[in-house]
Amino acid sequence: MLKLSGPETVIVLVIAAATAVLGYALSESDRRKFGRTPWGLPSLIWALFWFLSWIVGLILFLFAHRAEVRRREQGPTPTIDAYGRVAPTPPSPMTRSAGSDFPAYPRPADGGDRRSPPADAAPPPPPAPASGPPTTPPSWQADPGGRFHHRWWSGTEWTSYVATDGNVTVDTDPDQRIGPYGPT
Repeated sequence: MLKLSGPETVIVLVIAAATAVLGYALSESDRRKFGRTPWGLPSLIWALFWFLSWIVGLILFLFAHRAEVRRREQGPTPTIDAYGRVAPTPPSPMTRSAGSDFPAYPRPADGGDRRSPPADAAPPPPPAPASGPPTTPPSWQADPGGRFHHRWWSGTEWTSYVATDGNVTVDTDPDQRIGPYGPT
């Protein structure tokens, strides 16, 4: 066991307290930036990690912070209602498609940009419905092609917005485009 004199103990406690304040501040910074602290742990717990051992606190914080960054890049997880349907949410600006990672990849089936749509851009509005039978309102439905879990139904046709395991992306394979028939 390491024996410390009185002044050495004070110095160690001051350094531990300073690192605890740093851990707390970094955790609160993530709360402001991402809406929650890393791993959802309270900021006081992060301060305790840093107080007990700044190197362990730093390593845990870096892993947890990276996990929060990845979670944010993946975008929101669609919510499932009581009937097993995905509640409509517009795609996230952080959503990435194969076309954004590989510029030579084919353009989306709807002829749009290869990049993901901005946050305030919901799936394209449906064209004015023709007089006739009422249409199904826009919503996430089971993908009729079966390649994804859900596909956005615009009210008149299937769009290239798809969701699999809670990740909303853009279907960029025009050869597999779903036709204008209604949801199942």
